[in-house]
Amino acid sequence: MHPFLQTDARLVQSDCGHHFLHTNVILRHACGASGEAEEHIDNILTQAAVLKRRVWVSSMLFAELRPSMFVAGRFNTFLEFTRYIRSLVTLVTPDPNTLLRVGRLCDAKWQRPADVRGADEKPRMMSFSDAVQIASALWVKEAGGVADLRFLMFDDSNEAKGGPRLSLLRLQDYAEDAADNSDVMAAVQLTRLQPSRQARSIPQSAPAEQEPSAISLGPRR
Repeated sequence: MHPFLQTDARLVQSDCGHHFLHTNVILRHACGASGEAEEHIDNILTQAAVLKRRVWVSSMLFAELRPSMFVAGRFNTFLEFTRYIRSLVTLVTPDPNTLLRVGRLCDAKWQRPADVRGADEKPRMMSFSDAVQIASALWVKEAGGVADLRFLMFDDSNEAKGGPRLSLLRLQDYAEDAADNSDVMAAVQLTRLQPSRQARSIPQSAPAEQEPSAISLGPRR
């Protein structure tokens, strides 16, 4: 690993600071699929409502909130839920420069150093949706001047099963040529954390959780 790259090998959790939530954090929390991280996410959203702390979310979230997935519970209607999210978070809609960065991130070839990658291991590519999330968070950090921004997401890379999707939590492991690409450098240096009930080291390989099949907003059991 390059010595100048910031890593997120240890999860640093705090009730203070600024947070950008990946869409999968909102979706899983909404349907009670965030497991032991539920309290952590609750604290962030409660502080946004009570203490007026800024929490950023990509406006692309609404493209993933399909009404057919909604199950009444904590909120009676899908409209109630979307109004709640809009009243609580600051939405980030990518401008042209941010979208150009999205394209560059998708075009970048992410690969591990030659001494650790397999003989037939091919470079990985960042998905469009993940690139939008990363580029939007970088816009908040750079244009918004939020130097201590923490980007929270669940790891959906499925690396433990050999899946091809690039892990946002482990970007530093695939940034062999980071010094030659300012966008890759910026993405790796963004503080990327997985929400959890307590601080702990992030394992080298973690099984991906399944995406929820419905947005269930019922009361906790």
